[in-house]
This record gives sequence, C-alpha cells and structure tokens, in this order.
Amino acid sequence: MERGSVGEEVHHKASLETDALAWILGIPNSTEFVSEYRAQKWYHAKCDDRDRFGQLLSQRELDEVLGTYGVRHPEIRLARAEGEIPRSEYVWRDRMVDPAQVARLFSTGATVIFGSLHDRHEATRRLCSAMTDQIAARTQTNIYLTPPGSQGFKPHWDTHDVFVLQIEGSKRWRIYDGGPVLPLKSQKFDPKHHSHGDVLEELTLQAGEALYIPRGMMHAAATTDEVSLHITLGVLAYTWADLLIDCLSGVVEGSAEWRADLPVAFSHEAVQPEVAQHFEQLLKTLPDKINLSEVVAQRQAVFEGHQRPRVKDNLRQAMLAGSLSESDFVRWRPGTPYSIEKVNGRVLVKSGTREVDFPASATTTLEHLVRGKPAMAGSIDDRLDWESRKVVLATLMREGLIATQHR
Repeated sequence: MERGSVGEEVHHKASLETDALAWILGIPNSTEFVSEYRAQKWYHAKCDDRDRFGQLLSQRELDEVLGTYGVRHPEIRLARAEGEIPRSEYVWRDRMVDPAQVARLFSTGATVIFGSLHDRHEATRRLCSAMTDQIAARTQTNIYLTPPGSQGFKPHWDTHDVFVLQIEGSKRWRIYDGGPVLPLKSQKFDPKHHSHGDVLEELTLQAGEALYIPRGMMHAAATTDEVSLHITLGVLAYTWADLLIDCLSGVVEGSAEWRADLPVAFSHEAVQPEVAQHFEQLLKTLPDKINLSEVVAQRQAVFEGHQRPRVKDNLRQAMLAGSLSESDFVRWRPGTPYSIEKVNGRVLVKSGTREVDFPASATTTLEHLVRGKPAMAGSIDDRLDWESRKVVLATLMREGLIATQHR
C-alpha cells in the first residue's frame, strides 16, 4: 500500500454497521488503515463508483433543508477564502437564515456550510453513530456545498481528524507541511500567527472517493469547474490525557483526601517540602483508587448518548405493539446504542437515558435482537412461549428500540 494512497481503484465490501472506517474508505477492512495511517498520514481512497455515497446526501436534500427546515445561524454559515461572510448579509431576526439570500451569495462564489446536520438528518446521524461505535470517540459533520471555481477556507489545520466524503462533483485538495503534531482542542489554527509550509501533495477528490486528514495536518481545498458537495466527518480525539483527567475526576469524587485544602501558605518556600511529600503519597494511592473499567464505560455512554436516532414512526410502532403477530418481522433500530446488564436476577437494557427492566429469561431474546438482523417474531430461538416473547417485543417497540417490518 502506497503512502497516502490506496491505489487506483478500491472495492468496498464492509458495511457501515460492521466496519464504518472500511466502508468510508471503500476497503475490505480497516485493520491496516488503523495501524499505518490513523493519526499519522493522510489517506486518499480512490474509487470509480461516483454514486457510492449517494445514499447519504444530495444537493436536492440540502435545498429542502435550507428552504423548509427553518434553520438558524450558525446551523448554516457562509464563507469565502478570506473568511466567513458576516451573518448580517443572510440572517433575519432571531438568527433565522434567509434561504434566498443564501442562494444569491452561493451564486456569487460563497460556500454554504451546513453545521451539525446529523442532529436533523438520519443518514448522516447513522454515519456519525457508526463511527462513534467503532472508534469510541465523539463525532460530528459539516456539509460543504461549494460553487464552481471557488475556495472555502485558506490553508489551515483542524484539532480533530477529518474524513472527507465527496458526494457530488469534485474538489482539488492540497496537503501542506508545517502543522503541529496531534494538537489539543485549545491549539487551534490562527492565521495571524501560523503559516503553512511546502505543498506535500495535490490531489483531486472525485465523487465516491474519500480523504482522511489527521488532526494538525495543514490542508486547503478549492472546487474545479463543477459544484462540489462533500461531508466532512470530524472525529474528536479522546487522548490518554483525557482518560487520566476522567480517572482523576472519579477519584476526587470518592476521596475526601483529594478534596482537602492544601496547607496554609502552601506556595511559601518553607512549606513546599511538606506539600511535595504529601502530594507524592497521594499519587502513590492512585492505582488502587482508579476504577478504569467504570470510567471507560461512562465515557463510552457519553459518546453514544451524543447521537440519537431520528425516526419517523415512533407513534405507529407503539400502536402496532399490541397487535404484533408471530409472522411479523422485527429488527433492532439501526444505530440505536445499547448495553445489556444482568442485575439481581433481572436483565436491564440501557439506551441513552432509557432503562428497561426484564426477567432474566428475556436475555436470549435481547441478545438475538441486538445483533441487528431482521427476525420473524414467532421464530426467535429463545425458549420462551409466544405470549412471553410478545411481552418482551411489544415493550421494546413501545420504547422505540425495535420496529416491525413489512407492515
């Protein structure tokens, strides 16, 4: 595999749910990418299928969002190469975006940026959710619609990894030398103090292709002679330092020693040996006080809770729950986070803020459903009679965790 490229053509076999990284990059699996490229090198995934990402988004959908969703600034922002366009040029009272003014500015060369569309749009939410589940990190999207022959932003770096999914059109990218190695969230690019180095690579990202740029790598993009639509999927780093801070927070909450005041006049030279000695003793107790598995589980729950499914049939499914039949197919809602815990002879299903309690006999049913494959309600091999299984399935339907199909 070449540095920074995956060849002239890739064949994507992974699904978004099984290996989101591989699906985005159009490769069989993401093992080599994670070991060789993630957080280290840029990566251009070439592909001849120009409609590969068509299921995610289209210009037509964005036009609908702009004109009918009643979006506000900064959910939509406009920019040119020199920077963001003042919102006074396209925003009404109460931060409401004026669709006609946005269209006018777009026609004169402005890039339209749809921020956090995954909060409203199910396909992009599922993209974020799948990445969050695989990588264990918070994710976000920005959608860039750029007219022909235009540039959105000058060379800069981001403080998070980005995966660029070219949906329609094409865009010319430059990768530069000169950015910091793994910058923190606070180490943002400032054009007044930072400048790019030499051009390392120039490439054209065609529809259906993807580009990975690790945080801290300088880059810039400009359209060719056609309108460009791409999704920038941002993966916010969760570092070893973040993990340490979370662990320390847990220790502090459970330990009065760490919450105690420092000695009076602790900054005075005469008191500092005492401070150093006591601090060293406290540090020695940390390994025994840190509950790493609990901290990791809590952090993963935070990541998963950031994304929630946008579905259109909660009311319908709740009403169908009572009439569920053995011939109906049911399926766990794609992208719905969950955990299953056994407590005191019961089994708990947790999803976001919801917690549903079942008898332990429902465990096999739940484990079968969370695999995500459609199943005929009357044929689930869980050793429950139909009436007992129906209670479990109907409860999950009313909670919005599973849905019937073909009805």
